[in-house]
Amino acid sequence: MGDLIFIRPWFLLALLPVIAVAIGLLRRQKEGTAWLGLIDTHLLSHLLVGEGKNQKIRPTHVLCVIWVLSAIALSGPSWREQPSPFSDDQAGLVVLLKLSGSMEATDVQPSRLERAKFKMRDLLELRGGAASGLIVYSGSAHLVMPLTKDDSIISSMAEGLTPLAMPKEGDDLSAAITAAAKLLKDAGVPGSVLVIADSVDPTQLVKLSTVEPDLPVQFLSIQSAQSPSDAGMVSAAKARGGELIVMTERNDDVLRANALAESKMLSVSSEDGSQRRQDAGFWLLPLIVLGAGFWIRKGWRC
Repeated sequence: MGDLIFIRPWFLLALLPVIAVAIGLLRRQKEGTAWLGLIDTHLLSHLLVGEGKNQKIRPTHVLCVIWVLSAIALSGPSWREQPSPFSDDQAGLVVLLKLSGSMEATDVQPSRLERAKFKMRDLLELRGGAASGLIVYSGSAHLVMPLTKDDSIISSMAEGLTPLAMPKEGDDLSAAITAAAKLLKDAGVPGSVLVIADSVDPTQLVKLSTVEPDLPVQFLSIQSAQSPSDAGMVSAAKARGGELIVMTERNDDVLRANALAESKMLSVSSEDGSQRRQDAGFWLLPLIVLGAGFWIRKGWRC
């Protein structure tokens, strides 16, 4: 219980009125004991009625207990973290697929875009059903598939994607990284990002060094094996502190990307630090209901 915290501690303020009620009860008990000096004890119990009678459990007592239990339950007592929905899997991975016109170049057969889809499919299969998501970007970023364990759905959704599906041309990678960070945080899972692209606009470098700095980002370059990696991608990888993976004919690049996805993790926490805590207040509900059941008794009143 050393890790006990209250997710919504402001509900504990509801305990303050109970203190006033307890003080009132003590005063009424003192008034009842005043008769002890005037009437014999064995007769007093037969002469007093209601709360003045020697009752062990009174309605007011039960009401105070219910009040206290309800306030504690509403405050959200918690002594352990909420298990992640993907806790039995590897770290989550969000793939950022560039979908600009340059990706239709055919220096890589059948095209850069189609080769990128092949690599992404191989990577998802290699991850063995771990949580993965897909975001496409060019002049803007758009969520295609949130985190899912079904890699076939992501591959199917990506199959028909072309630059024509994007509202505007460009290279807004920083917006895509921001969207990926939000996706991981909303899902409450640790994870990283893999950018699959043929280039990075140099104007993006300043933003890339500041946007979501705690999110691990790796890069997979989709270019002809005879051409050097795009200088913009090299600079982008350095700006993010990530690794640039050069595409290969075999699956060495995919194996490396998967290894990085498993090792690079983002510690996700909510803005108030409470969303990942398990609310144990519901354990008090049976006691609250049991106490409320006393009011079914005939003549039971405060």
